[in-house]
Amino acid sequence: MMRVGIIGTLNKDKLVLPSGAVVASWGGIAYNILTLRHYLAGKGSVRPICLLGPDGIDDATAMLDVFNNVELDGLKRVAQKQNRVLLKCKSHEDKEETADLSLPPIPFDHIEQNIEDLDFLLVNFTSGNDIEKETLRNLRAKFENPMLVDVHSLTLNEPDARGKRRLRAFHDWQEWLEGVDYVQLSWKEAASLTQETTATLTGLVEVANWLLEKGAKGVIITRGEAGAYYFYMDEDGIQKYEIPPFKLHSIVDTTGCGDVFSAAFISYLLLSGDVMKAGLFAVKAAALKATFSGLGPWLAA
Repeated sequence: MMRVGIIGTLNKDKLVLPSGAVVASWGGIAYNILTLRHYLAGKGSVRPICLLGPDGIDDATAMLDVFNNVELDGLKRVAQKQNRVLLKCKSHEDKEETADLSLPPIPFDHIEQNIEDLDFLLVNFTSGNDIEKETLRNLRAKFENPMLVDVHSLTLNEPDARGKRRLRAFHDWQEWLEGVDYVQLSWKEAASLTQETTATLTGLVEVANWLLEKGAKGVIITRGEAGAYYFYMDEDGIQKYEIPPFKLHSIVDTTGCGDVFSAAFISYLLLSGDVMKAGLFAVKAAALKATFSGLGPWLAA
């Protein structure tokens, strides 16, 4: 039985969809946990490693405790209240985020107690404050098995006086990401690294080349309805594999699609060892998430 650890934050989300519908749901690494527990059922378990406030720990524990392959040892209660995120979805790609981020970074000693027997580790920056740079550095030195980092909210500014968050120039990304096995970004997030208004293929190649030269096995750029890119290195140099999209007739809500992508990618990679097919599988899983809002079918036992 294999074990996957997930480091990040369970956010309390409120979504205002383009249709005007309002959906309240757990977000953040909830999508990772429930996707991985689904695809690893009977073959492996999932261990979330996160902090939970007094206004969240009972609900989160009750949600996860019904699944026999979700391990709750990595949940740690703290005094601060749960992170809350409001997403106003102007369109399926254009979202305005307002956040109240109260939880502190997860301390390394708590993480260290929960990673020794893991086969794979996913670090998802769902708040951007989930762990500190030094903690990620220590993780790279301590954890010997593969690690995927979803850059996500590291590309956002801290909430302003009204709680709004905006894309920032992620100047020190090399210090954060050097030596990580797999790095995942959306096309929009990639612009934060390339210092461009909109990411270009040239900029992406430069970023991917640096990461691959520094030890990454693969760099994933998710592209929404266009599919994804997977950059890797072989004897001929840097290569770009274009993962085709999985077409849908209708889209309800794209929130959580990137989280479902990383979880599906890891599960398929662990079960098959085929990274290219893992990318195809992840694109399909992420597309299917877009057909509903909130956690929906992922909560089915």
